[in-house]
Amino acid sequence: MYYRKESNASYNFVAPNIEKDADKKVEVVFPTSELVEPTLSSNAATVKVERSTTIIDLGTLSAAATITLEPGNDLAVGSIVVVKSTSDSTARAVTVKKGDDTVASISGVQSATVVKQLVWTGSTWVLIG
Repeated sequence: MYYRKESNASYNFVAPNIEKDADKKVEVVFPTSELVEPTLSSNAATVKVERSTTIIDLGTLSAAATITLEPGNDLAVGSIVVVKSTSDSTARAVTVKKGDDTVASISGVQSATVVKQLVWTGSTWVLIG
């Protein structure tokens, strides 16, 4: 149990009552997040994803881009990646890959910012929405 000294509030996790987890030790990775602003080389970058939430800000694109998401060893099922990109005066697409496999194509919008989420299934990334 954790206490907030200033307000005397207490916080704790409560285990759900899931029948199929009976007699099992279920461990959950502590939730962490980070913002990544990769440098594109030849309009591509690889981002190692190790946290429960990773926000990737590609900035303003002047060409189509490719992002390869490399899952960390302890990446939990349900982890989220948010990809944010802004197109210049031309709509710029972002291709998202896992290894050599394309897992998502994100269409850009001329002179606008696009934000999309992907979720980790344990073996690949799936575009949400």
